[in-house]
Amino acid sequence: MTKAKFGFCIPAWTGAGPWDHHLDYKLIKNAVVQSERLGYDSLWIPDHVMLGHNNENYEAWTLMAALTQITERMHLGTLVTCPTHRTPGMLAKTAATIDIISEGRLELGIGAGWMRTEQIAYGLPWSNVAKERIGRMVDTIKIVKGMWENDSFTYKGQYYSVEDAICTPKPIQKPHPNIWIGGGGEKLTMKMAAKYADGWNIGDADPEGYRKKLEVLRDHCTKQGTDYDHIQKSRETYVLITDRPEDLEATKNWGNASMAELLQQLKYNVKVPESSLADWKSKYIMGTQKEVTDRVAEFIDAGVQLFQLYFIDYPTFSTMDAFARDVIPSL
Repeated sequence: MTKAKFGFCIPAWTGAGPWDHHLDYKLIKNAVVQSERLGYDSLWIPDHVMLGHNNENYEAWTLMAALTQITERMHLGTLVTCPTHRTPGMLAKTAATIDIISEGRLELGIGAGWMRTEQIAYGLPWSNVAKERIGRMVDTIKIVKGMWENDSFTYKGQYYSVEDAICTPKPIQKPHPNIWIGGGGEKLTMKMAAKYADGWNIGDADPEGYRKKLEVLRDHCTKQGTDYDHIQKSRETYVLITDRPEDLEATKNWGNASMAELLQQLKYNVKVPESSLADWKSKYIMGTQKEVTDRVAEFIDAGVQLFQLYFIDYPTFSTMDAFARDVIPSL
């Protein structure tokens, strides 16, 4: 079986698990130090300004800058950054600086954006039309890469433009840091991943669904004339190792409560039926050590090369430790 890599997703908002009740930077620092000691490959941070319980969360790029200074080996990335949170030129400059201060460890994850309420609240551009949001993402990627790769760069796009924009010093990584595109939209988002990405990520998919998504990605690569094998394939998910039924029940209750709160934050006047434990186990990777190991192996067989993991029992390190100690070596 091909060896997969495993990254740690930073719980950068309040309520990232059933037992996570407040935001604490010291806890995050300790978790990051522990994850590097255990051998995890990378760190990933969601890019939001209003997320989690009571909309309490840290800003992604500021947090990443701080974490570059307490890590030595792990790559650091956004999962994923929203193209409307910063102008493309400022994103290029910020990302280049992060790559330099991390000594070449940046991974730039980018998506089209989906959280309408935070965009409107912060006075940021928003469109209900997915094609327009994806167009902003593509303009952003073109500008970021252009500024990284040229001494001076001019570009006039449909949504963003730059004129004689200079980004020096350049990123350390050559030709540039990896650009990841997140999202499972098969007609547009995955087409753009095939055309522009070094890595592709999706959150919700069982092994069979993930395999089918990769068939779509491969087809887009063939049509675009790009190298399918060049693109790294990842899966973002939650994981919990436990043999206690009450832990699984707590996770189910937290998942349902979090979904209800998110819908309220998004101001969607809909009531979604609560998901069963079986539903959550199909979405997440939960159970005994053997059940978790078997499920991860199924995803690897489906084509996942990198797992970006939220540990459900944070702020404890129980699953983080057990996964590194018992699951990874057995795959």
